[in-house]
Amino acid sequence: MGGIRWILDGYNVMYALRFLPTEGTLELARDRFMAWVHGFASLGDITIVFDARGSHERENECPSAVRVIYGTDPMDADGTILTLIRQTKPSKRSRLTVVTRDLLLRDRIFSYGSVVISPEAFWSEYQRRSQAEQSETSRGTKHFYRPFKDFFEKNVCGIKGNGR
Repeated sequence: MGGIRWILDGYNVMYALRFLPTEGTLELARDRFMAWVHGFASLGDITIVFDARGSHERENECPSAVRVIYGTDPMDADGTILTLIRQTKPSKRSRLTVVTRDLLLRDRIFSYGSVVISPEAFWSEYQRRSQAEQSETSRGTKHFYRPFKDFFEKNVCGIKGNGR
């Protein structure tokens, strides 16, 4: 949509949107979060960046528009995000939108000419676009099939989303 590339500061967004585990493991919470973000694919190209420390790195098992990257030592998620921005041509950096609450990271991102929004603003943007899409598609489609579409969207790669 509009050529925007989204970069999510993984654990920062998980914390802000309350995806951290109250029970279970951090890995399970991360899997649920990635499945949830998969539903945002209609917003454009999405990359989630996680810190490598304490994580069990593995390939993104879900083929989708959502790319998952783990920071490498000594680079954490913040350093990896800044590297992704620096690797983008300066003329295209304004099309990068980073989702984070990290104030220090925000200031560095602004210095490169990219956009920063909060996790809550990301969620609101998705809801706004999703509602617009639903009203467009509901004009010419039968509502009978809609519940089945929702079911398959929420069960990504065998991981049931948390229904946000």
